[in-house]
Amino acid sequence: MNQESSETPPDLDPRFQKPEGWRWHTFTNPKGRKLRFGSVAPANRVPEAVVICLQGLSEFTEKYFELAHDLLDRNMSFWMMDWQGQGRSDRHLKNPHKRHSTSFDEDVSDLHYFLMEYVKHSAVHPDVGRIPLVMLGHSMGANIGLRYLLHHPDTFACAAFSSPLINIGALKNLPSWLRIGLTASLQEAMDRSYIEFGGKDWHPDIRSKRAKGQLSTDPIRNTIHDAWCHQDPDLRVGNITYGWLHEANLSCAKLQRKNALKDIQTPCLFAIAGKDKLVDNKATKKAVNFMPHAKLIELDESRHEILMECDSVRDQFFHAFEELLRVNNIKEQLKPF
Repeated sequence: MNQESSETPPDLDPRFQKPEGWRWHTFTNPKGRKLRFGSVAPANRVPEAVVICLQGLSEFTEKYFELAHDLLDRNMSFWMMDWQGQGRSDRHLKNPHKRHSTSFDEDVSDLHYFLMEYVKHSAVHPDVGRIPLVMLGHSMGANIGLRYLLHHPDTFACAAFSSPLINIGALKNLPSWLRIGLTASLQEAMDRSYIEFGGKDWHPDIRSKRAKGQLSTDPIRNTIHDAWCHQDPDLRVGNITYGWLHEANLSCAKLQRKNALKDIQTPCLFAIAGKDKLVDNKATKKAVNFMPHAKLIELDESRHEILMECDSVRDQFFHAFEELLRVNNIKEQLKPF
């Protein structure tokens, strides 16, 4: 099997399959870890924007092929990288199923390398010059994306986030000092161990048992993640480690610091799911209030994976996303020479 791609699961609807013109690539980061990414652009047209999609915890690029089709239909390019520790990028531990982390700072650095060495050079057309970059991050990807915007304010024209991880849902009732102290102690004692008694490697029922129906109400999109994992063992991830939990908690704490996000001038759209129990929606609302150019939409009937939800929920998100692009004149930024 090609080291960069997966075989398509049998009987998968065409909307969930690799778009025509898709390209796989890999790069090696400064620490020697190989990361995989993929991209696709509209055929025979200048894209109105280049969308960099930042996947959530334990996800992989193949899961977002439908989104790539959606963006192509809207005349936009699509790029996505598998984070360290998931997808077909290198894993942190000898047991590849353990979703570990040594620092979210590394993910921010990987994103910067990916953008500067690959995406930015490709987001140029001889007839119009530079094409606007748009960030689209889900959950953990939104956390990393916001961290990136803090350090690199002039890279993206605008950004959209679904179910952003500003605070971990299971820890939301604890004061910040206790959250950090607790996860730091657990990391010190059991860094590479699964976070819960009985934590396991990937198995066919892991998502249904772990999330307990909290991910999506759509009966078909809710199966896409597992369909790819059944087909390609290299995409499988088990439970998270105490190391990942602490690093995620630290990254959330950086976003929750007083006035931490007020310096983000990038126009941002935040979409929160009304039935989300995995992230803390109150923390997101509080964060949005600090940001000068942020808009919040609440999707009352949605569960955590907004982009994998039923059509009515996705349509609401895409309506707001398209409005974000319109208000910020993304199409008008393409000026022929």
